[in-house]
Amino acid sequence: MKLFSQGDGVFDVIAKLATSAGVIFGVWAYFHTIHPVFEKEIELQSLRVESQDLSSEVRKLNESVDSLRKEKAQITADLASLGTQQVKIKAEIYEREQQLKKTIASLKNASDAAVLNKLQYYSDKLTSAYIVASMANKGAEFDVLAHSRKILATHSPETADEYSQKAYVYFKRYVESYDGEPLKGDRVIEFAVSLFFDYKIEMLKKRASQSE
Repeated sequence: MKLFSQGDGVFDVIAKLATSAGVIFGVWAYFHTIHPVFEKEIELQSLRVESQDLSSEVRKLNESVDSLRKEKAQITADLASLGTQQVKIKAEIYEREQQLKKTIASLKNASDAAVLNKLQYYSDKLTSAYIVASMANKGAEFDVLAHSRKILATHSPETADEYSQKAYVYFKRYVESYDGEPLKGDRVIEFAVSLFFDYKIEMLKKRASQSE
């Protein structure tokens, strides 16, 4: 299709040239004005969407940070609470250990007292027997070791409690340690009294060595 024909006059040519120029200018103006605006609008719209996505991501991250801060605060509080509980538990353990030591000491004291009471009983029987013999003018003939063995013979292991048994064992060993020695007069009283005090001294020495 020809733009110009042979029959076109000057005005037709000018009109056609003007029209063509207008079309060319319109095309040029579109690509240099309107089209860039459209492209920028599309780009802006894309940036807006991207910005919204980023904002959403930032919001989620902030929420995660807040959650982590709360969790950290809770863990810190729990640790502080556990530390306080640990201090209380240690104090309670120490207090109970002290109570246990006191209880053990009380039991030891009660055990020692029970044995000493039994030994005191043996000592009193020997002393009383010697006094009776002396009042009958038979003090010089009194055999304290023989009388001790008579007392030992009355012991019944089947019915005796542990404290009586301990006292019996000590008394028997005590009598055996004096075998062959002549015990007359004041030595009889010394023998009877020392039965009680020698055990007490031995007991105190044992406690002293255990506490070192």
